[in-house]
Amino acid sequence: MPESCADGAGAVALEVARQAVDWWMKLRDAPVAARQQVQADLQRWRAANPAHEAAWQRIESVGQQMAGISLPLARAALAGPDQVRRRRSVQLLAGLVVAGGSVALLRQSPAWRAWSADAVAGVGEQRRLSLPDGGSVVLNTASAINIRYDGAQRVVQLVRGEVLVQTAADARQRPFIVQTALGAVRAIGTRFTVRARDAEVKVEVLQGAVLLQPDQAPDARQLLQAGEEGRFTQTQAQVQGPIGDAAGAWADGMLVVSRMRLDAFLAELGRYRRGHLGCDPVVAHWLVSGAYPLADTDRVLAALTSSLAVQVHFLSRYWVTVRPA
Repeated sequence: MPESCADGAGAVALEVARQAVDWWMKLRDAPVAARQQVQADLQRWRAANPAHEAAWQRIESVGQQMAGISLPLARAALAGPDQVRRRRSVQLLAGLVVAGGSVALLRQSPAWRAWSADAVAGVGEQRRLSLPDGGSVVLNTASAINIRYDGAQRVVQLVRGEVLVQTAADARQRPFIVQTALGAVRAIGTRFTVRARDAEVKVEVLQGAVLLQPDQAPDARQLLQAGEEGRFTQTQAQVQGPIGDAAGAWADGMLVVSRMRLDAFLAELGRYRRGHLGCDPVVAHWLVSGAYPLADTDRVLAALTSSLAVQVHFLSRYWVTVRPA
């Protein structure tokens, strides 16, 4: 890899890197008869946004290392038709693009930690798992966890994204903890959600109670009771008030909103699909209400045109804008 790829190229966002890898794999696997059309679609994607072009330049710069990467699982995923392995391969290679082509840097990156986690849910997916003690966890879109049970405690490490946890009684009375990069959520016989963001962690308690414990401020911990939501950073925690009626609805595959601004609604819906989903500033403040199925975001966008005077413009599969009709 030329040094200029790591030092001279700008930072590449992980989501854009995933899209670039998707195109790289699509072009690589396209039959001869379809290759010209794929190349034309790729050129439109590259021209749609400078970030796309930057990501593609990085792909070309590190292409040889990606093709010859020594990670066996990545090679197997590239070689096989299995869609789960393909998705994990895209995530791995996107991390390589973000890391500038360096496998050593990749292993230190959030993308690598998410890809190598014990359990991963892809974009638009909700995944249910049983825990060793009889409890359960649901991973929301683009989420990853590690499960670390030992003789002293039961820990679910939230590597990224969002989870809904249902705890179970433990014969050894070990504490149950959801550990995040900013601090811990200690359960007290409960059902709750934890969502990790860049600067804070959001917690909603559906049953029981939890204790919010910021990493760098033990005295700032806060107790959340059933029906409450709170947030914490590394240095502070706060109770923010009652949860909404639709808290945790995503675990059943639904996005339920009441009088939510359109721009905020699209930002939330955008978590469940790849690429950019935005709106014209003219319609950003319009309000959205209803229950929407997360399994088909295109259907949700089509439904918006029935309830609001808007149209949905697809520049490409990965670049969608809602505009005034």
